[in-house]
Amino acid sequence: MKFLLCISQRYLKKNFKMKNIFYLLLSLFFISRFFFLADYPHFYDSPEYFRESISGSFFQSLISSHEAVHPVWLFLTQMFQKITPANNVWEISLVSAIFGLFSFLIFYFLVKRLFSEKIALLSLVPLIFFPHLWLIQTNVLHESLDSCLFLLGLLFFVVFLEKKKIVFFFSTLIFLSLAIFDFLGILIWSPVLIGLAVLKTKEKVFKNIAWSVFAIIISSTLVVFGLYKILSVVLPEPLERLRLLIFDYGGGGIFTDWNFLDILRMLRNDFLILLNGYSLVAILGGFLGILYLLKQKKYRVFIFILSFIAPFILTGKFWYGGLFGRYSILVAYPLALLLALFPFRKIYWVLMFILFFSFLPTFIAYQKTPISEIQRSLIKQINLDEDDLLILSDYQRPQLPYSNAIFINGDKKNQEILENNIEKRLLEDKKIFISQQAVDFPYWQYDGQQIHVISKGNKGKAQLKKFLEDKKLILVAEDKNYPLLKIYRINI
Repeated sequence: MKFLLCISQRYLKKNFKMKNIFYLLLSLFFISRFFFLADYPHFYDSPEYFRESISGSFFQSLISSHEAVHPVWLFLTQMFQKITPANNVWEISLVSAIFGLFSFLIFYFLVKRLFSEKIALLSLVPLIFFPHLWLIQTNVLHESLDSCLFLLGLLFFVVFLEKKKIVFFFSTLIFLSLAIFDFLGILIWSPVLIGLAVLKTKEKVFKNIAWSVFAIIISSTLVVFGLYKILSVVLPEPLERLRLLIFDYGGGGIFTDWNFLDILRMLRNDFLILLNGYSLVAILGGFLGILYLLKQKKYRVFIFILSFIAPFILTGKFWYGGLFGRYSILVAYPLALLLALFPFRKIYWVLMFILFFSFLPTFIAYQKTPISEIQRSLIKQINLDEDDLLILSDYQRPQLPYSNAIFINGDKKNQEILENNIEKRLLEDKKIFISQQAVDFPYWQYDGQQIHVISKGNKGKAQLKKFLEDKKLILVAEDKNYPLLKIYRINI
């Protein structure tokens, strides 16, 4: 009897300790997100997401938004704005934080079910301090919602594999479909369901793999049908828009451009995303975790992790602005799990200590004045008239939509028109101003508060470099703390 009582007391003590740790980590996560919500649309798509959230018409917003529509995010943010009609940017950032919190909890219950409570708790710590995850969950970006829906679909699929009740399979279909419906790029991550089937199955593995494939096919079919229906309400040619969504934004690009140089670029992008978005800790911890799994012959766990890593590698093929790396945000979860699975706890806590200090530069950068507002203040200093021409980088377009501005992008025709316009105005002795960001484009471009990770290249190869060689750039406005935001006047 005493023995049973002793065991019971130890269990209760351990359980109480685990709960305290969970609530501590939950509190840290809550504070790191909800107390530091962005009150400015920092990223390329963020101004559009905010603008459409305060629109009075869901279907009109589908027309006016860019090609990659996010109907679930749009609907929820518009509903949220009706509850809190103050039209503040931080209110939409709050939506991201709420779904970030849900993702945090869902991942905890998923890992607890797949492994153990201890592993689940250890996997939560990196999620608090991964820089990109923090940015996604405190800014006006839709990926927090997509991740939440996808993880919820995985959790229900695990329950279905355990209990084989069709209600859980239908729940999987609902949340997986909603995730893909909001962003077709989630399709790239669908092999995770297959990895989950392998992990949870000791016998009849092919039967459960068939269930996972069936779930992916049904969800994808529902999404295509659903997108066609809502697009047909607002567009005369919904099939063309649907084609664009599927083959441009849904991952169609992964089937083309597979020469050696393209593969090297993809791997470079993946490395830079990991290094800048998750720190060197994630790379080291992930490498050590994978070695440990292979050494211990935990092949089913390895396959599950690989089902996340393989889609992540493919996301390196896509170029985009607005927090480069956010399309691959789901990689945060297997990275956190790998760190938790590594058995040497002293090394784990050293890595967490390094991760915390790696997180601080990003955290501090987003507590400062928005870069676009600093640029705006410099533009005010030059007393820009309606007849003047202002040349800005395409990365500056969403936050600085001046009516008399031309934005330099990667398009050669656009560049030719821009250069002809400059030459004509110089002959007419009209004022032409250009930002340092436009001079350097596509290199050293601000992406939010930090430099775009892929743009840290050779300024000597800038798009306007040759054209500006015989022109005089007269400095007219600068902030010495931000040398990449200078404003020049172009003269002959």
